[in-house]
Amino acid sequence: ALRSAAQMVSYEVSIGLILITVLICVGSCNFSEIVMAQKQIWFGIPLFPVLVMFFLSCLAETNRAP
Repeated sequence: ALRSAAQMVSYEVSIGLILITVLICVGSCNFSEIVMAQKQIWFGIPLFPVLVMFFLSCLAETNRAP
């Protein structure tokens, strides 16, 4: 049980750091401003490696195979 809890916490930390990357790119925590900042270019394009890491972290946290 302790190992499972430690794994979940470690995946949550990686997801949190990835989300902070997007917040740094926008400069705000407001959801409306995040959406408006993507009007020019969707953040999935310049931050593609971060998008892949987010996807893999979400899969790892739910213990699902890709």
